[in-house]
Amino acid sequence: MKTKLIISTLAFLFLISSSVFAQNGIGRSRGYHGSIAVTDQLGVFVGAETSHGYMFDSHNYIGLGIGGFILPNDSLPIYMNTFIDYHNYLREKNTFVLGLKAGWSHAFNYLEDSGIQYQNGVLFEPNAGWSWRLKSGNGLCLGLGASMILPLGNSRTSRKILPLPKISFGFEF
Repeated sequence: MKTKLIISTLAFLFLISSSVFAQNGIGRSRGYHGSIAVTDQLGVFVGAETSHGYMFDSHNYIGLGIGGFILPNDSLPIYMNTFIDYHNYLREKNTFVLGLKAGWSHAFNYLEDSGIQYQNGVLFEPNAGWSWRLKSGNGLCLGLGASMILPLGNSRTSRKILPLPKISFGFEF
């Protein structure tokens, strides 16, 4: 079930982004760029996120993003993140990518009787991965990261930082 959900979500996002945000074939050029990704945190949480921003040159991208993830079980904990997204592409074509996201995380159903450990928190996520450029100028990306949440306000944990290892697969346009 989880695999079907991930594949369906990725296919849907790919079709939408390729038709709406098609660019010319020049690759990573200065100007507007964006990405849509399917994420998996801790091998349990399934999510999706998107980032839209500006490439300053063929190596540096900064944008704003939003994403969400759920634990697909009976209680369905639902989380949303908003963030600033920075990526450094080491080369212009197929390349290693270093990134950093910083922002806010919110648990929508914290007040219900669930295992959610925080209601609001500061998000900090270093990540690294690989980006493949396609002939169309778009690309695919695979990344590994660690979402670190610093709970603020209401919390059911005494931990100062909640780390969530993360895998993402996405489409860049």
